[in-house]
Amino acid sequence: SNWIPSEHVPWLILELEMNITIREIQIKVANHMMKPNMTTDNSTVKSIVMQMNMGEGKTSVILPMLALSLCSSSSSLVRIVALKSLFPVNYQSLRYKLGGLLNRRVLPFACRRDMNFTNEQIKQIFNRLQQGLHSCDVILTSPEDILSFDLLTIDKCRRNEFDTSRSMLTIQRWLKTYARDVLDESDEILHVKYQLIYTVGGQQQVDGGAERWKTIQSILELVKKHAASISKCFSKEVCYKSAERKSAFPQFRLQSHQPFPQLCQNIANDWINNRNYRHADKQIILSFILKTNSSVENLNNKFSDNDIQLFLIIRGLLSSEVLLIAFKKRYRVNYGVNPNIYFNRLMAVPFRAKDIVADRTEFGHPDVALVLTHLSYYYSGLNDEQLTQCFNRLIAEETDPASIYDQWILYEKDDDIPTNIKQWKGVNLIDYQQRTQYLFPTFRYNILVINYFLNYFVFPREAKQFSHKLISSAWDLSSSARSKIITGFSGTNDTQLLLPIHILQYDLSELQKTDAIVVNNLLQAENENYQFLPINATSNEILNQIVKHKERINVILDVGALFIDGNNQDIAIKWLHLSDKNKIDYAVYFDSDSIIVCDRQFHHHRFEISPASERLDRCVFYLDEIHTRGTDFKFPKGFRAALTLGNGLTKDRFVQAAMRMRKLGNGHSLTFWSSYEVHQQITQLKKNSSQGNINNFITLIDILRWVYENTVHSTWNGLHHWAAQSLSFQRKVAAFRNILWTDHHQLFTDTMMEELARECLEPEIIGLIRMYGAPKVLQTLFEIHSARYELNNDYLSREIQETVLKRLKDYGGTKQRLSQLLDEEQQRELEQELEEERQLARPPPVKPCQPILHEQIKR
Repeated sequence: SNWIPSEHVPWLILELEMNITIREIQIKVANHMMKPNMTTDNSTVKSIVMQMNMGEGKTSVILPMLALSLCSSSSSLVRIVALKSLFPVNYQSLRYKLGGLLNRRVLPFACRRDMNFTNEQIKQIFNRLQQGLHSCDVILTSPEDILSFDLLTIDKCRRNEFDTSRSMLTIQRWLKTYARDVLDESDEILHVKYQLIYTVGGQQQVDGGAERWKTIQSILELVKKHAASISKCFSKEVCYKSAERKSAFPQFRLQSHQPFPQLCQNIANDWINNRNYRHADKQIILSFILKTNSSVENLNNKFSDNDIQLFLIIRGLLSSEVLLIAFKKRYRVNYGVNPNIYFNRLMAVPFRAKDIVADRTEFGHPDVALVLTHLSYYYSGLNDEQLTQCFNRLIAEETDPASIYDQWILYEKDDDIPTNIKQWKGVNLIDYQQRTQYLFPTFRYNILVINYFLNYFVFPREAKQFSHKLISSAWDLSSSARSKIITGFSGTNDTQLLLPIHILQYDLSELQKTDAIVVNNLLQAENENYQFLPINATSNEILNQIVKHKERINVILDVGALFIDGNNQDIAIKWLHLSDKNKIDYAVYFDSDSIIVCDRQFHHHRFEISPASERLDRCVFYLDEIHTRGTDFKFPKGFRAALTLGNGLTKDRFVQAAMRMRKLGNGHSLTFWSSYEVHQQITQLKKNSSQGNINNFITLIDILRWVYENTVHSTWNGLHHWAAQSLSFQRKVAAFRNILWTDHHQLFTDTMMEELARECLEPEIIGLIRMYGAPKVLQTLFEIHSARYELNNDYLSREIQETVLKRLKDYGGTKQRLSQLLDEEQQRELEQELEEERQLARPPPVKPCQPILHEQIKR
């Protein structure tokens, strides 16, 4: 009704071929994204993203419409930018919709650091892109590929491969003129914490070397000692479960900052009492490691360099809050060791969701990475192969293996040690039965054995840094240097304050009610059902409660990641086993990104070819955290889901999970199950917000209040990263100042490219003194970044500066965070922050030189 088919013939063909009718709102959205009718005074804003509710046909209908209408054989090459995880799905979908009667090719574009392009290959890519423009083809790529191509160009300049660099810069200049980008799931693509980093230069060990991780081990030993007493004093702020063995590390997690000062005080007192310093010196040391406003200069000429290095490491863990950051994260949900053998890294890495590793990503702060690596192995234990490595080294390389083994044994409770392995001379690694039934089970979770493994097989090889790095972020994706605008979809507008300033959240007036519709559906009376779980509830306990619930639950939406003691298959099988055999025949779950069905005979099949796909009413569905976004099942009317609430759950993830129930408010309903720690948070928020008498009954309003509180906190933290990225982006823009993107006749000289690479490089290695030696003060976000902008006036854009600082002033509030009193360069590096996670592209393996025998030796 609001479009003329003769003016949009490709849309008509799309309708016919897909047997669909394009809805009126989809036409409005497509038109809005093709020609945004913006009324804004900010000249830096050209591009937009917009919110559209889940299930409205963004990817399946509007994306192909835009691909068809935005392309032009003379002026516009459409580039669809999709998340890496959704790339295969998008590729198949676009090929299916555009490759038939419409006869449009979908060309995937990929770039990684290990693709060491030659000049000839770059020229072939350029020819194919130009051919794609003339043929109205569609490019499908991911943000990683775009940013990787940019960084690879700079890296080629750095390595003086000028011919290849020149060709790559030519492609970039061409793309800035002709590429018209459409972002699918723009909230994730433009996420403020996302950075791609190329490390360059020679590898060096972290400052402090082995002393750094050995000190962390001694401090974690003290955490173990004081964990129980801290949990008793702060029972509502600490999640604690004692270890089954004396030698193992307890489950210990801090839910807030409140218990941390007391923990630091206990650790510091214990540590200093075991050191031989004079009483007056002890007070100076305690003040330095516990207080943020003291400087390392106070220690100079009083202590040796080795002592000062030790104090700096402990100060980082305590007053710089490395331990707080680490102990607030959840093992297997926020961090863990990547089990993929091809990853070839044994240190802890960030997780995107329960058991879902963030691809090629590492923790940016060395001490956070070291602490989380320790905790990962303390909680998982060593596997048989790793234990074998330890014992083999003990036999082959230690001069006194018996004394080391005695230390391990003494760390165990005497009753837990089998008699035949109490002494080193009784150990026989060839004896399979002794090894598997006595030796390995005894030492699997032993902290001393785990430390031994980390000290010899992990940290010497992996706890290293490169001399320099190249950085790119979402700001580079939306740069104003492009001649064409960028448009994108998002299921939420919660992140609009964290978008690069060149891109604006600009929703259609008809869709501005999206949030209200979702919240209204959530607030229906049938969803007023809340349960909370006991402390450290296991998967079995949660499933038993769900099965015994007064109303039958068909779907578990585990967005809170409460089922962490088992994989998806284990949980699905347990649930099927507990379910009523007369009503339930199948359990459906995700194995990686494949949907799998388990039947009563415990056979596992793909969902699409299983009878279960036609009998959804006879199924139970377990959706793990990562699959509570982007999945679509046509659940029968009357289905009820259990939605789990985990620590830090934001509105975006909460709503995405809830909307898996497409008929919410009209045949589908929810019950909410929270962990004990979340229940405490919701209850406390209810008390703080209520006046007069309150009851303990938790309503949906209370849950939403908690979700919104988490969202506010997440956004405030994000503003800090966002402002820091704005500076890094402007530094790179300044490095490219001699390149005129609109001048297609400009020649890229070798000198120009050398300068470009040199100015884009940023130092990667930060010494302990620079990291922890300076005093810190509490400042607002506006104060922190105003000072930084004043120190960088040489290359800053006045327009960006004013916009960034205004946003920090308007939304940063009076809340403060610790900031180092350093010159800008140091501050910029250090404030990339304890919680920084960055996608890392390490240099490819180097080919060894061929050995050559000298002529003199041959004689």
